Amino acid sequence: MGDEKGKGMEFVRDYSKAYYGVVPDHYEMMGRYLPESMANWIALRKSVFEVPPIGAFSLREKELICTAIEIANLKPDSTLHARLAIREGATPKDIAEVAFICILLGGMMTYIVSGVNALKAAEEEYEKLMKEKKGK
Repeated sequence: MGDEKGKGMEFVRDYSKAYYGVVPDHYEMMGRYLPESMANWIALRKSVFEVPPIGAFSLREKELICTAIEIANLKPDSTLHARLAIREGATPKDIAEVAFICILLGGMMTYIVSGVNALKAAEEEYEKLMKEKKGK
């Protein structure tokens, strides 16, 4: 994390744009007050989501795990990690399986409140990727 120190929000923005495609508003808001803390948090995140991946899990698997956690925690906007999982090679069926595991462990409300949003986002992202592949 040491080489990111002093870079503050510039580092946060560059990483966010490269990984997510956007800088989340909540990163910007916290960064107004604690830019170095945000840079340190992003450095920690970056160490877990390395490209190429380090550790036992692929980026696809890590994004599926993140999606499951968001669904299980009833996060209404559970779309970001579902989309990222698709970009890393997951399918909408994989997201449906994750959502169903959450139903088994947390009840149907996990799907109604959060899982359905993740699955819709996965379908949209998958269709977008398929169109892009056809265009090439």
